[in-house]
Amino acid sequence: SRILSRHSSSLSEKYDDECDNDAILETELFLKRVAAKAYTHKSWTDMRRTLVYARTEVRFYNEIVPLLLASNDDMLRRQIPKCFHATYDLSGLIEEDSVTTDASQPSPLPEDEEQLNALLATKGGHMLLESLSPSHGYYQDSPITRQQSLACLKAVAELHASAWGDKPLLKQINDRLSSAGGSYHLQFRNPKELQNMVSSWELFRGNFVGLNEKTKILEKESVVRLGQRVYDMAEYVSKELTPKWDDEYATLVHGDYKAMNVFLPSDDAADDKPPVMIDFSCAGIGYGISDVGMHICHANLADDLENGGEEELLEGYLTALEEAVSRRKGESWTYPRDVAMRHYQLACIDYLRFILGRFWRTATPESFEKKKASKNTTLINRNVDAAMAFIEKVDKYLEVFEQEIRA
Repeated sequence: SRILSRHSSSLSEKYDDECDNDAILETELFLKRVAAKAYTHKSWTDMRRTLVYARTEVRFYNEIVPLLLASNDDMLRRQIPKCFHATYDLSGLIEEDSVTTDASQPSPLPEDEEQLNALLATKGGHMLLESLSPSHGYYQDSPITRQQSLACLKAVAELHASAWGDKPLLKQINDRLSSAGGSYHLQFRNPKELQNMVSSWELFRGNFVGLNEKTKILEKESVVRLGQRVYDMAEYVSKELTPKWDDEYATLVHGDYKAMNVFLPSDDAADDKPPVMIDFSCAGIGYGISDVGMHICHANLADDLENGGEEELLEGYLTALEEAVSRRKGESWTYPRDVAMRHYQLACIDYLRFILGRFWRTATPESFEKKKASKNTTLINRNVDAAMAFIEKVDKYLEVFEQEIRA
């Protein structure tokens, strides 16, 4: 084969048919690359996280996907991109048996620049995946409509169901991907994010209070103390949201289920064409509803979640999950709604902890305005109404668990 053209991150390849010199097959592929040398400006903790993500995604496609599809489940097969090649080399940086969540690993990077460049020159990973470009009938968008979001949630329900209750598979996911799936899991994050939580909230609140009618929530007494409350609850919430691989509701989670990590079928696509999930670099063990919590606030406008809209999305996901798990088990299975809601509330609190620690320290109305069209940015970091609605919701959820601890 020979590469005829390269554009953006896609490769167009043509293959000569040995039996017919006039027959040419053209295939468009997507090349995803992570090069260690591109992250030297980051701290070792942040660089390691990026490199481990690459390792996780390669292992997901090479080791886990074949097991997920072994049941000949046609639905899931159509919702995960085909992977034609995936490999990584992190030798000298991260040991093969080094666990994903070990953010305390000492830096192996030499101080000498020449030695550093030599070490990182060929380190990283890459994957060749099927293309999901518009020419193939797919597109990405954010924000998305409630119906589009529901389709995304039904798709991830199939992913969650694919490993549900399968102890050998969950053990392998735990050992080879991560014992704590999620791009924003507390074990992954830079400790400074949590250490600066209170001051980050004070800065954010100071920048937005009095902006408009929606920001009046920032004047509420319990919300004034939100930074301290999130800080005080962070470890507890993370622990409650981190199941062991053999826990009752543990499953495979996507870990970064934002709107832009789902390709939606175009309007003129076949009616039965499902959404396709991408970017499994943060996959691992967790509660599936963590993906739901992130997706809903990342992808949906505040107005779409009002008047029962959020409840409709939650129930749509849970019903799809129950149907998929029941289909695989060959018997009826249900997810108790009180348990599901508890997990959802924890997930929302945990996501606010991440956004507050990582992004809101420097957020201003001006930065929101600048990012308002950035589809890869979570809505609560570019849309004031979405941010205030989420703050109001998490304020209520925090009270639930604060009372739980006091009891």
